[in-house]
Amino acid sequence: FFFQAEEGIRDQPRSRGLGDVYKRQFEPFLQSVIALAAFIPVIIGMGGNVGTQSSTIIVRGFATGRLQLSKIGSIIWKEIRVGLILGVFYGILLGAVAMLKFIDAPPELGLVVGLAICVSMIIATSIGTLVPILLRKLDVDPAIASGPFVTTAIDIFGILAYFLIAIYFISSI
Repeated sequence: FFFQAEEGIRDQPRSRGLGDVYKRQFEPFLQSVIALAAFIPVIIGMGGNVGTQSSTIIVRGFATGRLQLSKIGSIIWKEIRVGLILGVFYGILLGAVAMLKFIDAPPELGLVVGLAICVSMIIATSIGTLVPILLRKLDVDPAIASGPFVTTAIDIFGILAYFLIAIYFISSI
């Protein structure tokens, strides 16, 4: 029964979405360094959390009147610094976990995971900050529209950064 269902699934037309493009592009690499797959949920989850938090801070600032569009530059810089600080901290932590947990993986895995989480956090705070500001400038309520756009964008760009960093640093492939 399971084999028939699996064959039926394989016979379905393939999606042409961005996820399918990523899968086709990076699947051979991911299969050769399977330890990379263990950190995908962490990178997506943490990036989403940080981006949503940045977005919430900006939306709340607009709602309470404490945030003015005239001070955008300093606000963006402050949030990016927060992303950098969190990224460095969690990058070191996850990089160490990657090196200690996956001993048989390429030695660059710790560097790749650490750098990827750091980049993901910076991307997340940037997107989480910029999306509500852009929506506000377009006269769209950022409280309604920010969340789904922020989390989706962070998932896409975070995983893309992860795979590109992995391909660049893991030379054994």
